[in-house]
Amino acid sequence: MEETNVTDRLTFLAKTFDIFECDSNIESKDGKSKELMIEGYTVKVISSPKSVGVKGEDLTGVLGYYSTKESENGKIIKKVSICSEVFTSMVIADPTDNKMYLQWMLTLFSNLIKDGEIESAIRLVVEDLPLANTYLTLFNDNKRKKKFYDLCRGSYTLKNVEDPTNINQYTSLAQLFDAVDPFITKEPSAVERTLQKFVDIGQAIIPVKDRKFTVYIPKTTEASVVFDSFANWCTAKVGNGMFTNYIKNNKKPNGKESDIYIIINNKFFTGETNELYQIHFETGQLKDRKNGQNVSIFEKVLSESEGLTNYFKEELMGMAKEFNGGVDNNKYLDYLIQFGFAESLFELFADETPTIRFMKREIPKLPDISRFKNLDQLIITNAKLSVLHPSIGKLMKLQMLVLADNNLNSIPKEIGELKNLNFINLKGNKIKSFPHELGQLDTSRGGNLLRLVVLQEEIGEENYRKLKELLPNAQF
Repeated sequence: MEETNVTDRLTFLAKTFDIFECDSNIESKDGKSKELMIEGYTVKVISSPKSVGVKGEDLTGVLGYYSTKESENGKIIKKVSICSEVFTSMVIADPTDNKMYLQWMLTLFSNLIKDGEIESAIRLVVEDLPLANTYLTLFNDNKRKKKFYDLCRGSYTLKNVEDPTNINQYTSLAQLFDAVDPFITKEPSAVERTLQKFVDIGQAIIPVKDRKFTVYIPKTTEASVVFDSFANWCTAKVGNGMFTNYIKNNKKPNGKESDIYIIINNKFFTGETNELYQIHFETGQLKDRKNGQNVSIFEKVLSESEGLTNYFKEELMGMAKEFNGGVDNNKYLDYLIQFGFAESLFELFADETPTIRFMKREIPKLPDISRFKNLDQLIITNAKLSVLHPSIGKLMKLQMLVLADNNLNSIPKEIGELKNLNFINLKGNKIKSFPHELGQLDTSRGGNLLRLVVLQEEIGEENYRKLKELLPNAQF
């Protein structure tokens, strides 16, 4: 294609995707943002404080604008405007002379924003454009080969891609990675030796290695890019500086640099599997080697390895205890729950604590809590709680028990020992039976229960009538 045609194409795409000269100040009401507001749009800034282009050049903090307004017929108009520096970086990322893949990248970025995947859109520009360049080069070099077509057609993850040679049918970089992955040169047999080399020279550590899995923590960029040919992680790519960005700009609760944990199925070293995972707790990322959406490793990894289970429980518990931003905002607690350690959350509280409160955290089972002798309030709501440990009957100072919106279908008889209990909320639980011992909480029998919150339609008319008989002096 002649140069003039390329210029015409860039001009067309710049107009189609509303490319604008980036405002120097995110809060500025001049330039593009002002223009959009005059047109009646509500404008949201898409920005990142740490932005680099495909060749390491700085990008402005403003990546684009997401604007919405209501049309005359009541429909919502969505519009994405893209910063010129982002546009230029995508032009550079396109390996073809006629920039035939540029529109795909622009569309991918715009669609992510329109779909509410703002963080993924930012990550695409800030971290993944070098990957796009690599994968688009492989795609362009191999898409006409019969082997490429056959491998794509036989891939379960590409089953919705009807024509694998058409770039516009790929909805993410992860999908494109799946298509070109067989054409990336790999030598897994040498990786194990390389990892040990970095451990020996102090640039990495291997805290866990059992018969099934290895945990590898790189401490330098060189130690991280070992997986360049095997995984779609920006931190594993040579030359883009993202490894340093992740560990230095996202501190642990104790102020030290964060860690990137790489979990390797040991069969990877013999070429029997491609199973790799990367975790960065501080930015909330748990990715498989394709680097798509976050994945779960509970069933495939933790349940298969006691060594990894104990290691991550200790790591997360240590960081959760050091975190001083409150229980509700503690991301390390989120991972404890995700990794199956929900009962460990109670280890965060001192024995003498007067209140334990968990709201909207998944806690399937209440563990032994008898050590909390001074507890007067226990509040666990919307937590998928299904089992109460009998030790709840040891909390002799407990006055308020709120277990609303959970999955309880019974309560232990030991609750009848809580003579100081004056308020119980069990709304949102379809409890099938109540123990006779509950009647000991009535003021006529030496208890102090003043109010019980339940819904008759949830527990049934028979149970509701039984409660009225057991607790004649309590307010329902």
